[in-house]
Amino acid sequence: MNNREDKGPVPYINFFIKLLQGVRKKIGKVNSIMEGKYSPALLASGVTVIAALITILILFLPNYLGVANDGSTDGIMKSAGFYYINKDPDTSYGDYFIKTYTEVASGEEVQGNVWNSQLVFFRAAKALDQLFTRDSIFDIRFLALIYFLLYLPALYLIIRQSCERVKSFSEGALIAGVGLIIFSDVGYMTYFNSFYPEAVWFLAILYCVGGFMSFQKKRSGYKDLSVLILIVIWGSVLVSSRRQCAVMGFILAISVIRLITIRRSFIWGGVCIAGAFLLSLLSFVCILGYPSDFSETSKLHAMTRGVLFSSADPAKTLTEFNIDPTYELLADASAYDYLPFVKSGDSSLYHGFMDQYTISDIGIYYLRHPDSLIGMIDVSIKQGMDMRRSNCGNYEKEAGFPKKAKSLFWSFWSSFKELSAPKTVGYLILLTVAVFILFYKGYSLRRVEDRRNTVFLDMLIMVLAFLLSQSILVIVNSGDAEMAQRLFLVGLSIDIMTYCVFGELLHRLGIV
Repeated sequence: MNNREDKGPVPYINFFIKLLQGVRKKIGKVNSIMEGKYSPALLASGVTVIAALITILILFLPNYLGVANDGSTDGIMKSAGFYYINKDPDTSYGDYFIKTYTEVASGEEVQGNVWNSQLVFFRAAKALDQLFTRDSIFDIRFLALIYFLLYLPALYLIIRQSCERVKSFSEGALIAGVGLIIFSDVGYMTYFNSFYPEAVWFLAILYCVGGFMSFQKKRSGYKDLSVLILIVIWGSVLVSSRRQCAVMGFILAISVIRLITIRRSFIWGGVCIAGAFLLSLLSFVCILGYPSDFSETSKLHAMTRGVLFSSADPAKTLTEFNIDPTYELLADASAYDYLPFVKSGDSSLYHGFMDQYTISDIGIYYLRHPDSLIGMIDVSIKQGMDMRRSNCGNYEKEAGFPKKAKSLFWSFWSSFKELSAPKTVGYLILLTVAVFILFYKGYSLRRVEDRRNTVFLDMLIMVLAFLLSQSILVIVNSGDAEMAQRLFLVGLSIDIMTYCVFGELLHRLGIV
């Protein structure tokens, strides 16, 4: 018999074992060389420089990349004084990224009356554009420049604080590298060249999360106070960006209150209470003062693409709302279908159907039927994981790419999420269990002498609350019809949780 056939897979197994042993020896030598020289600050600085170069390539050098408008930002654009140069909707919406806009309204334009925290960034970009060009054309790259300059310190903060939890160079370098891949992905960066709120959300979340992470290490009261102020400022930006984000102010306020226990100081406690009060007050103001982000069409979809879509027996479900069971034909109907079964604004749907329920009724229904809510959250996880808008291209028309074309440059993470990552509520449950197992050590709800080692768990609970609040809010108000446009924060929250779990697992297992 042939001797090679007798050996089977053993030589290959031995080869891989020797290879792994060789790699571990190399890593050991590197760690020995870096003994006493490990610096989270240096690693974070290196990652920030690389991210800066990547972002410059994406945003400021040909082919310029951004996100095409889908029409949802028209109100805030007009409020800031930006208008389309080409008025043709077929040219303006969806297919291609538009880099330049006019600041002169035509006779047909109606001045926008939208106000939120985005306007601060838009007006700063407009002033910067005027300073350099002194014309009536606005180049959106000035807005991207402002976002870019704010992004670099945020990335530095979150990478440094993640690397602070490990002491060996190899672990820190791998954690920093993964952070670079996740948080500088083209799917995130292209929002800087757009009028969407995602860019503001991304920056605000990075600053808030990185700020909370930084409390893991003892330092002076002045530094703690400055970071707390940073969290309150960026939390306020997040809360006031859209009405759908207002509820996040209450979550942030609870997290800020939890920080009282890290220092035994009357002044510190007072500042934490004041910060939490300001965030809560701003949330109330935004909830009461901002117009709803959802329309009557959203209300229709909340029933057809939410309640009825998730129901095993639509006819029986309709009777719970005192609606004629014959409307079960509307189960999963959408006004956004290519050939819609129902149309937005159809008055025949109001009497006997839409006038029979409110958004509060839908919320109560999900409380009575948690299985339906979990099923919809499962759908929201899948939608939220796709961080790039499928109906919006990244390239200018002049670049010569097909309509709605997406850039593949530096898209490792977004491509992995789209093609291979688990996208179920089961993954979220697994991730949540991992968070509690890995970060629960030393956790206490009581005031203890030093509970800085538990701030990571507090922060991740906050991120999980962000995720669930945004998912449930969109489900109750619009079913699954608008998830692709509204669940960016769900995907970002999962990325943060995944990154923190990866870093802690890497450290606990000691495989590098």
